[in-house]
Amino acid sequence: MKTYNIRNEYVSLTVSELGAEVISLQDIPTDTEFIWQGDSQYWNEHSPLLFPAVGDWKDNQYEYEGKIYQMPLHGFARHQKFAVISRENQLICILCSNEETRHYYPFSFSLKIIYSLDKNIVHVEQYISNTSDKRMPYSIGEHIGFRIPLHEKEAYEDYYVEFEKEETACRYPLIDGRMIGNPIPCLEREKSIKLQSDMFENGAWNFEGLSSERVYIKSALHDIKVILDFPDFSHFSLWSIPAAPYLCLEPCNGMAGLPSEGNDPFKKRGIHILEPGQEETAVYSISIENNDINRKLKEEFENSIIEKRNSVRKFLKRVVTKEKIKAILRHAMTAPSAGNNREWEFFVVSKKEDKKRISMMSPYAGPAAEAGALIIPCMNTEVMKKDKQGNMWWIQDLAACSQTILLAAKEEGIDGVWMGIYPDRERVRKLSDYLKCGEKLVPFAVIAVGYAGTRIARRERYDEKLVHCL
Repeated sequence: MKTYNIRNEYVSLTVSELGAEVISLQDIPTDTEFIWQGDSQYWNEHSPLLFPAVGDWKDNQYEYEGKIYQMPLHGFARHQKFAVISRENQLICILCSNEETRHYYPFSFSLKIIYSLDKNIVHVEQYISNTSDKRMPYSIGEHIGFRIPLHEKEAYEDYYVEFEKEETACRYPLIDGRMIGNPIPCLEREKSIKLQSDMFENGAWNFEGLSSERVYIKSALHDIKVILDFPDFSHFSLWSIPAAPYLCLEPCNGMAGLPSEGNDPFKKRGIHILEPGQEETAVYSISIENNDINRKLKEEFENSIIEKRNSVRKFLKRVVTKEKIKAILRHAMTAPSAGNNREWEFFVVSKKEDKKRISMMSPYAGPAAEAGALIIPCMNTEVMKKDKQGNMWWIQDLAACSQTILLAAKEEGIDGVWMGIYPDRERVRKLSDYLKCGEKLVPFAVIAVGYAGTRIARRERYDEKLVHCL
């Protein structure tokens, strides 16, 4: 079968047209392979796509409109040839219902899987469309096999799985490796599961309703991490053949059948039902981290315009050319605004006497006197509108525009500082009178731009305590 590869400077991803299956994921800096490469002694697959079934259905069959249909383990998509469109950093894999699929599944559908690369992240989008005139039951999931251990002289037991949040959860065992059994207590306010070579002797560890939407594979011996984010999936499983050197992470919407379930596909646990013409989407991502990748990410972050920007209040006596001002304002006018209202207009001030006079209109506007130029965004009252609830959003719009000006200045190799005018009425009045704004324009801020006359040491401002994840 034909394979397709996409890569960037961080990772390389290879996908087969058979089942749209990921068969290789390597990090570029070290050429480490993360995907299980298959071995007939244990398991020959790599990362099969599960559709339209997850696990076994009861007796491997179901009844629809008076007819019995056989459903293969994990469905049939992994055995189908997908049409693949290869683009830069993206693979689009498409499977449509056909004569063979209708033998198992009497529904017309379109299944599209999109793989995209973003630095060290593989994004996966799953689009499931019901193209028939009947309601369509389905489940979808992944069976992603990761090599463990990754290096020689390591053991399976050196690795562990870590959840994003503390979990109190039961796991659902498989009975005879086929059907879901009664829940077994597993986690009690715990975040991690230490891997053991014999932990899957009774089959997969299946979880339902976890709080976490992220899970890690980590090692006690090094800083290499595999990170799986699965926000759109209701079930999650861990699985391997006992003593095999791999671990499957399995985000799924659905699970294997229960002994008590009948043959009605619409009543299967975890099943999704699409109305005619409806489409659903499920997304997940795989991130790879190691020392080399993290170093590269850090360098890229530190060299970004946003990270380099500081509020500069002392400037060199250099001209800020009209071309640079035009480039800055071109960026500024791309800022978001409510309803695309774009209430802004701008004054550009470069004369020495004007800058000096404006610098005295606020106790904090001193840097304006020595700046190369001043950019003054104003709200146009003739353009400003209220929404249906009577709210005005121009303050947010002008704030977004002002921040864009500062970033655009840095993009042009100069620096700046934002000095507030609105909502101080006295500052607004003084500047409005000086600029002869009349009733039309309301000055929002004075942004001084120029070539930095001093260096400012960068400080880490990120504070985990200020972030609240739901």
